[in-house]
Amino acid sequence: MSLRFVIGRTGTGKTTLIQDEIRKKLAEQPDGPPILYIVPEQMTFLSEYELVQSKGLAGMIRAQVYSFTRLAWRIFQETGGASRNHVTSTGLNMLIKKIIEEHKNELKLFRQASDKTGFIQEVEQIFTEFKHYCVKPEDLAQKREEVGFFQSQKALADKMHDLELIYRHYEDALSGKYLDSNDYLRLLAESIDKSRFLKNAEVYIDGFHSFTPQEYLVIERLLTVCSRVSVSLMLDRPFKSETPDELYLFRMTGETYENLYELASQGGIAVEDDVILRETFKFKHDSLKFLESRHADRPAGQYSGRPAVRLMQSVNRRAEIEGIAREIRRLVMEEGYRYKDIAVLMRNGNQYQGEMETIFYDYDIPYFIDQKRSMLNHPLVELIRSVLEVISSNWRYEHVFRAIKTDLLFPTEGDLNSLREQMDRLENYVLAYGIKGNGWTKKDRWTYRRFRGLELDSMVQTDEEKEIEKELAVSRDIVALPILRLARRLKKAETGRELCEAVYFFLEELEIPRKLELLSEDAEEKGQLVASREHDQAWNGVMELLDQFVEILGDTKMTLEDFIPVINAGLEEMKFSLIPPAIDQVFVANLEQSRLSHVKVSFVAGLNDGVLPAKFSEGGVFSDEDRASLMDAGMNIAPDSRRRLLNEEFVAYRAFTSAEEQLLLSWSLADDEGKALQPSPYIERIKGMFPEIVETTAVNDPAELSGDDQFEYISHPDSAAAYLTGQLNLKKRNYPVEPFWWDVYNFYMSDPLWKRKADRILSSLFFKNGTKKLSEDTSKDLYGESITASVSRMELFNSCPFSHFALHGLKLRDREIFRLEAPHIGDLFHAALKWISDQVNKNNLKWANLTKKQCEQLAMEAVAFLAPKLQNHILLSSNRYNYIKRKLEQVIGRASYAMSGHAKESGFSPVGLELAFGPKQQLPPLAFTLKNGMKMELQGRIDRVDKAENDNGIYLRVIDYKSSARELDLSEIYYGLSLQMLTYLDIIITYSKQLIGKEAFPAGVFYFHLHNPMIQTDKIMTLSEIEEEIFKKFRMKGLVLEDPELVRLMDFSLETGESNIISAGIKKDGTLSARSKSATKEELGLLRRHVRSLYQQSGNGIISGKVDIDPYRMKDKTPCKFCLYKPVCQFDPALPENEFRLIQPEKRETVITRIREEGEELEN
Repeated sequence: MSLRFVIGRTGTGKTTLIQDEIRKKLAEQPDGPPILYIVPEQMTFLSEYELVQSKGLAGMIRAQVYSFTRLAWRIFQETGGASRNHVTSTGLNMLIKKIIEEHKNELKLFRQASDKTGFIQEVEQIFTEFKHYCVKPEDLAQKREEVGFFQSQKALADKMHDLELIYRHYEDALSGKYLDSNDYLRLLAESIDKSRFLKNAEVYIDGFHSFTPQEYLVIERLLTVCSRVSVSLMLDRPFKSETPDELYLFRMTGETYENLYELASQGGIAVEDDVILRETFKFKHDSLKFLESRHADRPAGQYSGRPAVRLMQSVNRRAEIEGIAREIRRLVMEEGYRYKDIAVLMRNGNQYQGEMETIFYDYDIPYFIDQKRSMLNHPLVELIRSVLEVISSNWRYEHVFRAIKTDLLFPTEGDLNSLREQMDRLENYVLAYGIKGNGWTKKDRWTYRRFRGLELDSMVQTDEEKEIEKELAVSRDIVALPILRLARRLKKAETGRELCEAVYFFLEELEIPRKLELLSEDAEEKGQLVASREHDQAWNGVMELLDQFVEILGDTKMTLEDFIPVINAGLEEMKFSLIPPAIDQVFVANLEQSRLSHVKVSFVAGLNDGVLPAKFSEGGVFSDEDRASLMDAGMNIAPDSRRRLLNEEFVAYRAFTSAEEQLLLSWSLADDEGKALQPSPYIERIKGMFPEIVETTAVNDPAELSGDDQFEYISHPDSAAAYLTGQLNLKKRNYPVEPFWWDVYNFYMSDPLWKRKADRILSSLFFKNGTKKLSEDTSKDLYGESITASVSRMELFNSCPFSHFALHGLKLRDREIFRLEAPHIGDLFHAALKWISDQVNKNNLKWANLTKKQCEQLAMEAVAFLAPKLQNHILLSSNRYNYIKRKLEQVIGRASYAMSGHAKESGFSPVGLELAFGPKQQLPPLAFTLKNGMKMELQGRIDRVDKAENDNGIYLRVIDYKSSARELDLSEIYYGLSLQMLTYLDIIITYSKQLIGKEAFPAGVFYFHLHNPMIQTDKIMTLSEIEEEIFKKFRMKGLVLEDPELVRLMDFSLETGESNIISAGIKKDGTLSARSKSATKEELGLLRRHVRSLYQQSGNGIISGKVDIDPYRMKDKTPCKFCLYKPVCQFDPALPENEFRLIQPEKRETVITRIREEGEELEN
């Protein structure tokens, strides 16, 4: 029984010596005592592969490669420990969650934190640490009492109380029944004496730098039964009677040597002479030997000549990974390297992984990332999590469609693309109708009708709507039936076992194993070997999770509410664990945890300040201060941040000495958000060691570089095509381009395979964000043989012809969402006032006589009548909308009372409400004959038409209800942006005989603002004063005929001053005030004629195919602000072909003058 140390710096051949010894013993005595080659978990595959590949070795039954955990399993099979129920990390997370839920009220510090994402994993990690460092619950209780004496340590004492409570129940739950994976090494140590397999075995321990107390315990037992234990350490001298200095490069391995030597000495184990390897064989270039030997020296000295070390700074992380990918391609294609000869080492891999996967795929670089990834994003795990949320959250939209978008609810035999489109239509329906809760679960058939405002498009359901209904029923069944069956089983379940069985039957009914098998086969056919294996692991992982749940909590009584957080804790812990699917791949690994061998070229990426050396955060349950206090109290736990920081020099040493032939160090100058990053301090040290080192810069666009440097960017046809586009764009703008880019261009044009792709990419050079005029035939196909248009449609065309084309030509619509929006509120206001007016007439009431209470009552009744007809009953769908409904009632009641006040003071009274004009309507349309003979007719609905009569004749005015404040702008009328009011006035005057039986004169047009105004005041007011001020807030704005008598007819109370009813006033001399918004009869006629002219022009523009992307801008106002079609038109003012059509607001007199002049030109 003996202990032997094999020590040496990196590259001295420690692993080679051990493997050669093993090979020699296998060759000399194939059936001798067992040889155990123990390496870190991440080294097992490659170590086994290297031994198996040994030439002349007939077999290696005698020698086996183990990690400590795999060795434990081997010994348990022999000694009986394997028969105990094993609990994985996933099972432990679920157990911890259950214990916390059961004892939440006893917790002092963790009660609130226990529900936060990641907390269970942190507790599991600290328990793992306790196991590795042999900490027991009673140790925690003892230390809690010790630190509890100090008031300053109260938070730590409370933390220890909670941990001891959870840990004690955790240990009790496992005791004698289950085997925690963290207990494997403790039980292994207890079982070693019973193992016949280990008697006289020879053990080699390689690749470790330190050991946990549990591992030391195993080694101590191995020393007592094995013939010899050889331990290799990266160390340049032994430490038999001294402790390494804190700043010593090999402090970590030196302490390991010291601990093992002391352990053997105390146990009476013979320590053989050390095998000290001093000559470095690994490095093929002197500069790498220099870097290894002088790494820790201060000063390090300087290397003479160009080194095999290079530096690359990059403008950002994407440019950094692209630079690495180009260099890998060059090394393979020009220098004869294999991909397996190359490694990429990173510390902050999570910041690079997404970019790396994309870029390496684009560059056709095979790679394997040595990192366990969470299963949370796998469709199977997402399905389980989402369906449980569906059931527990009353079928909320988000959770239902999370489940649907896993694709695992679909029938196996269905066409995937068709089913996805079908589910998109289902999603549109669910969003539009606000389906949730019993909308999914009750048996009532879903109905489909197209709503427009408060009316149905048609009273009879169309055949198309019936077909849509049928498809919705099928889609609903695909989704709802399996989840409903699961919900029923979960409701009946009383124990953890029954709940797990319900989930299992749900997965089996959906044929999940078969679906995952198909996904795996499809991925394998596409060469996606990692993805293929992940599908297999996901199913096995879920089955193991359910088994663990049943094993630990199967007989526990629990509800669904108890079950979901526990099963989620398990799902969150599940990770993929994959071995490299092929040998010839670039190995991407963590520079701190990886154990690589025979790497010829290393790329150490992401070398920024704070990464190496690392800035450690105090994550986890214990802070650095906590750890220091506990260590002072004699508790053996993992080191704090300070101790870890002392290891950083060793981490850097291992990273910089990982390559045999070439080393490339890279860093970024900015992060993904453009924030500046600084290089690691090691970069300056490397520059100082190698004055002739080559430093390059990786950029996103090679145009930023000189000609020779640009050439390196031509490494793969995919990426080069994008770079070529940039170069040709420069040429297009008369900038010089390096000649070799024309060779690249000729390559694409002469290669049929790449030409098609290159043509598509290069077409961007000639792209102009514009439209082509439609032919008249196409316009007819889109708009019909005749056009029936609304006023708003023509305003839209004048705002931007393309938005008119998108809406009325392509018929693009925004997705309907079950929510109350401004148009719905406007529809409700209009319909409510119409309903109230009808009730007033029906009951022989008069507007002028309505009291405030009557108006409020009528408003309530109107909304009660209309609410079921509005937007799929939205106002009746929730308490929130019920509150909004009451607020809308108040607005309508207040507005009705204001209208009653107007009626008291005015000679005008309504003669038309919701007055429709157009083909086959109450009033005829305004009709136009367009230039090719096509007809265009205007249709619409006028909110209210009022009539009054005096000695001069009959007058009509238009009232339009608006839910927001609005004024009439003559500039907007002139440019065709606001045509509504003058069009309505033109209609009622033109067709006054049909409306009232007589000719009439125009009195004006007014906006009535529907709102419930608030009064701001700095003095005490009486109720009557408040009502008067509120009444003034309903003053109608618009344009009135310039006639003082007519103004007085609209406001009887007005003698002089400003009217409280309309935007007009009368001076003492009897004329209208300067603030009055008025126009003469002649001016109103000019405006009406101009509006008709605009309709003629717009109609001709529509039928002639005008679809220009041509939005206007008037001051800061533009239709693009709320336009739905920006993603379609992609209007960009930075492009020369995309400029706003600038419109200058003009004074009233200027507008009238222009209209008059243009009218005279037309007549002439």
